[in-house]
Formats: sequence, structure tokens, C-alpha cells
Amino acid sequence: MFNRGSVSLLSDGASEGNASLFVKQVDTRSKGRYKCVVNNVTVTYVVAAVEAPIRTVSIDMNPSGLIQCSTKDVYPAPVVQWSTKPRLNPAFLQPITRMVPGGKGLFKVESVLQQNSSFDYTYECNITSKYGTHTRTASLQLQEINSSEGKDLVIPCKAPKKLQSFSLVWTFTTANKTTDILTYNSQTRKSRSFWDNAELEEDDALKGDVSLTLENPVVSDHSGIYTCTFSGAETQHLTQSRVVIASAKQEKGFIKYNLWMLGIVAGLIALLVLTLVIKRYRAKSKRKQERAQEDAEMQSMNPDKTSDEPQAIQPSSSHS
Repeated sequence: MFNRGSVSLLSDGASEGNASLFVKQVDTRSKGRYKCVVNNVTVTYVVAAVEAPIRTVSIDMNPSGLIQCSTKDVYPAPVVQWSTKPRLNPAFLQPITRMVPGGKGLFKVESVLQQNSSFDYTYECNITSKYGTHTRTASLQLQEINSSEGKDLVIPCKAPKKLQSFSLVWTFTTANKTTDILTYNSQTRKSRSFWDNAELEEDDALKGDVSLTLENPVVSDHSGIYTCTFSGAETQHLTQSRVVIASAKQEKGFIKYNLWMLGIVAGLIALLVLTLVIKRYRAKSKRKQERAQEDAEMQSMNPDKTSDEPQAIQPSSSHS
């Protein structure tokens, strides 16, 4: 239903036969079929569709490993589609999507997807209006990085090729607390760092490479989740990096552990080779014994025939 004063005829054109209706502050209640009757003769019906466009789409991964794509204040309920790069069979994705009506009949959309065990995939969420008038996209790339304490660390991040103009925010999350590291705007070409040991190369940033360089990272302060967020007019892209920094003691212990494990593996391999050699030698000796036994049995079954043959008679010599 309309409030009083929310609809009116366009007064300027009424005297000339223009009976167009002016609806103020359109909302979801404004949709429907309008009937116009002129002089009780001419009847015109107009069907009005109302749309609250998709303005922004956000994507993130929660601590439980679910990737969440969301938007709000949308009408009517949109269509949500997931994909990956490289491409995964849609049967392996199986997202769960909820569309909850909120204030003024507008929808809040949340779609969650279980992350694949591999860090080699980029997850893309597309939300399209029901009428197909526009689409907003959000994507999330996951990666894992291991480094050593005291060594400068570069965390890679590049803008999608189709994203020409963007604003960028680097954040750091640990113990469920998120802080800003650095911001950059591709239009103004200006960056601002909130950490003394964090920077990006502005010449590379002009080409879309906004990789973050950390000088002399410390285990307790710099191990955590680093998120590089690009925001454009119709898209959002995140590169999320899980960074593990090992201390010098941990690294030495890791090397010793690896050497110890390598020694065990080498010993097991040597033992296996020795066992195979012994088995082969025993098998060969057994075959020799079996052959010797077979020869002896054959000889017992076929005794020497020279004793059964008649002896040649020697002619006697005559003496004169």
C-alpha cells in the first residue's frame, strides 16, 4: 500500500492528456500492476518491477575453513554461483546459500563453501541480479608461506588482469585480531604504511604487483594471516597468505631432525638392501643344493654300465 502523498499525477502534462503517475521513494511495495483508465474508455495496464541493485560483494575465510561470500540490501533475491581456477567439478563445491529478508523486504545473502585441502585454487563468487541486469564478483586466492626469522620476507600479491582501477588494503590477523598494515590507491598512486618495516615497490604497484616486503620479521610478531584486498567498481579480490616464521633455534632443530630422519631412512634402506642380498644368496645356494641332490638321485637310478658289458678276449701269442 502507498502512503498518502507518495503518488501523484504529473501536473505539467495532465492538461495535455499526459496522465503519467509519479511515485516517490520507490520501495518493494511499489512493485505490481498499475491500471490507468481515461474517460472510462481507454484502459492501460503497466507492470512495474522494483530492483535494489547489488552494490558490493565481500568474500573471506573464517577460522573453521569455510569461505563466505555475502551481500546485503538486495531485491529481489539474486543468483549465486561459485567457481574455481583451476576449474573444479561443480559437484565438489556444494555451497550452502541463505537469503534472509530484512528491513523493507530487502535481502541479505550469505553463501558458504568448504575450502579444498589444496592451496593452489582461487575461489570466485558471482552474484547476479534476478533480472540479469548486473553481476558483482568476489574472489579469494589462498597461499601458504614459510620463512625464517631475521630474513626479509616478500608476500606475493597481484591484481587480477581485468582490474584496472582499484584501492588496496593489506591487513594482518592473529589471535582473532586484525590490524591494517598498508594502503594504496591506483588512481592517486599513493601508499601509506602503518608498519615501520612494511613497504611495497610503487613502480611495481603501477603494474598491479603490490607484493608486501617485511624487513627483519620476528616469530612472535609476524606469524599469522596476511590479507591483500583489492576493491574495484564491480569486484573484490583477496589474496590470503598464511605465513609461518621459524626462529633460528627452530630452524636448527628442524635441520637436525631432518638429518636424523634422513639417517634413519638411509639405515632402513641399507637394511632392506642387505636383507634382499641375503635372501637372494640363500635362494641361490638352495637352488645349487637342489641341483646337486637331483644329480645324485639320477646317478643312483642309472649305475655304471661298464661292469655288465662283455670283456674283450685278447688273442694268445704263439711261441715258435
